[in-house]
Amino acid sequence: MISADDALQIVLTSVGSLGVERIPTLDSLGRVLAEELRSPRDIPGFDNSAMDGYAVRAADVVAASEVNPINLEVVETVPAGKMPSRRIGAGQCARTMTGAPIASGADAIVPVERTRGEGAVVEILAPVEPAAFIRLRGEDLHTDELVMSPGKVLTPADLGMLASLNRAMVAVYRRPRVAIVATGDELVDIDQRPAGAQVVNSSAYALAGAIREAGGDPAILRVARDTREEVRERLQEAMAFDVVLSTGGVSVGQFDFVKVVLDELAMRTLFHGVAQKPGRPLKYGTIGTRPVFGLPGNPVSTLVCFYLYVGPALRRMSGRNDPGLARVTVRCSADIKLANNLTEFVRVRLARESGEFVAAPTGNQGSGILSSLSRADGLLIGPAALTLLRKGAQATVLRLAAEAGDDAFFEERRDQK
Repeated sequence: MISADDALQIVLTSVGSLGVERIPTLDSLGRVLAEELRSPRDIPGFDNSAMDGYAVRAADVVAASEVNPINLEVVETVPAGKMPSRRIGAGQCARTMTGAPIASGADAIVPVERTRGEGAVVEILAPVEPAAFIRLRGEDLHTDELVMSPGKVLTPADLGMLASLNRAMVAVYRRPRVAIVATGDELVDIDQRPAGAQVVNSSAYALAGAIREAGGDPAILRVARDTREEVRERLQEAMAFDVVLSTGGVSVGQFDFVKVVLDELAMRTLFHGVAQKPGRPLKYGTIGTRPVFGLPGNPVSTLVCFYLYVGPALRRMSGRNDPGLARVTVRCSADIKLANNLTEFVRVRLARESGEFVAAPTGNQGSGILSSLSRADGLLIGPAALTLLRKGAQATVLRLAAEAGDDAFFEERRDQK
């Protein structure tokens, strides 16, 4: 068996981006940018007011105060979206709304709260410095300034910036289409109550969610029952997709046909078996250029292997530059037993205490106990060279949700313990 680190490197070196497509900006949230974007002009394109107020010459109001107001002639009102028609001379001003251009001759805005009167003459009650309350031309972006680079995951703010650049369409990396092939006579679907030895096909739904989270498009195919013919039929159907995930059937049981059928489909096996817990039976290879993951059947093993290997592969295929899970250094809040000679990925909850992160196991670490993963904030990496992490020992945790990293979240979790 190979190590978990070696397995990940093999996976990442065997995949690449799937190419580029142009999509409407409105549909691009969460997609990965595939082009360099530069500003076609200065943004904003003109000096404009940051406040409702009056465009003035700062030199005219340098002595203004509540007890010594300066009277200025209001020569016009400039709303947002309209250009000024008058130049501001000595003793003059223009009533100017937020976002409206600054009249020539003026060099500052006096907010309306610092004035008195609304007619042809306004009283200025406070001085302002030159450029006060003015948004200068190009203060956001200058012409030809780099705005975004390929590999950026587009956020709501980015969509607004694309609109500012007049980009109705944007080039993004194509998302991988991922087939999920669950195998087993015991599996029933989500709307069927299990009876006898049956279990609900929970792994397929967990994988579908994880695929979406990693930037892929999942498709749950019909369950393959434990016959060589049905497994082969379903895996052949999956060949229409960019990536194939199977669950179960990769061990050495009497009805474990996935390994056999993948070999028949000319899969180039890159590894089978990883020195880790859970997920040791993982099989990985390619059919043509298509990545194929033979995931273990137990739901926790399935999802842990996804987080460690499939997710990074999908993120790389969709153009991301940060394929791996975020890591955080923690202290163990209790003794944690580890498997012998295996890298064990322990499901843990995280909290923040005395300025550092602490990790506690979520309970029973059996590979069939999906609730232990549902309750987890991360996977603590238990080194293969150790069989015990003592309370207070330092360790590394792979974060399962980036948004769980802020201090407020961890303080709240600590208070709920």
